[in-house]
Amino acid sequence: MPRRVYNVTDHWEEGEYPSALAIGDSWFWYPNQNLMLSLIHLHELKAQYSTVQLLGFNGASLSEYIGNGRYASTINHYLKTGFREGFSEFYISGAGNDAVHLNLALREDCRGIKVPADCFDPDHLRTMLADISAAIGSVIHKIQYAYKDDNKPLKKFFIQGYDYPVPDGRGFMNSKGWLKPKMDPAGVDRDMNFRKEVVKYLIDKLNDEVFKPFHAPDTGVYHVDTRGTLTTGASYRDHWANEMHPTSHGFGMIAERWIPTLKAAGLT
Repeated sequence: MPRRVYNVTDHWEEGEYPSALAIGDSWFWYPNQNLMLSLIHLHELKAQYSTVQLLGFNGASLSEYIGNGRYASTINHYLKTGFREGFSEFYISGAGNDAVHLNLALREDCRGIKVPADCFDPDHLRTMLADISAAIGSVIHKIQYAYKDDNKPLKKFFIQGYDYPVPDGRGFMNSKGWLKPKMDPAGVDRDMNFRKEVVKYLIDKLNDEVFKPFHAPDTGVYHVDTRGTLTTGASYRDHWANEMHPTSHGFGMIAERWIPTLKAAGLT
């Protein structure tokens, strides 16, 4: 079986039925190389789990995949009879766009603040984390409910946890990044080490308070914690293509960190 990632506009090759549905942001569909492509080409991954249907949209937040969100119908489409029967695992990558849309939950004025955690508005941060958690839970519940009457093995869910990026203002092509443009107007101290600590605090909050609580292998849900895989030191550009996305090498390193979890889930 070929190792393949189908995009939303692709048609499945005759006789091919993806085993996985991948839902979320650009870590799954970044051009040329991304986490999904790196995962399916891990030699440890069994071939029957290496064909994936990707649901990814530019700038989409997780909340747009549920309820009346503009991409909810796309998930519904793949949960219909004729599509859903082949899926055994589901990948979720979400929070990046949600955080950017909400200005990273930063205070409006961070000038003079010398403690990274104090740069965040407590109420905005709490609301943001709660909303992301609710969105992930809704996506998982929506999928689980679609299979509630099926007498089939437990579906597996994998929530990816990102890593610590460097907010240097580098974006994709002609864009000016995602993190620095939020930090500058808020007056966050321009010392790069300080700004890296601000981002680290946010990534830790997402992993520890949103993603990790979903981790329950007995129910088929796994949080894949890949923090600290890529460097933020002097050679960080070898690992980071821009503020938000790893290089091809970086995505490969992140994928390697998935192997123990994929093994625990029986996919290797």
